[in-house]
Amino acid sequence: MKYLLTAALCLLLAAACKKESTPATPLDENADTTAILKDSGSFVNGPYGVVSGTAKIYKSAGKYQLSLENFTSTNGPDLKVYLSKEIQPVNFVNLGSLKSTSGNQLYNIPAGVAVADYKYALIHCQQYNHLFGYAERK
Repeated sequence: MKYLLTAALCLLLAAACKKESTPATPLDENADTTAILKDSGSFVNGPYGVVSGTAKIYKSAGKYQLSLENFTSTNGPDLKVYLSKEIQPVNFVNLGSLKSTSGNQLYNIPAGVAVADYKYALIHCQQYNHLFGYAERK
């Protein structure tokens, strides 16, 4: 019984610690044609990943969206999209899980966020606190 419990615990831990958990199917989400481009920046690799593409902020009907365009990233566990005041996420807004490791993707920015204060778009592994890549928007 003790060995069975130990084996079950090991299997559970192995399943919970996936190396690649972000979908890889390319997406093709695009900003509304009436949206106004506010700023953009190109992704730079972080210490734990390879990321490319462009991060753009659009405003449409009083709402802001972050657009990842021509985007690719190495896969990893628990990848999140942040807007951050710094390259390392100390003061940041979590926009949610990365939808895919490739393609064009849109993320809604919550109302009340002072977008101009958050100059960096980050791809960050929340579980292990690893930066995969960042884009400084200008």
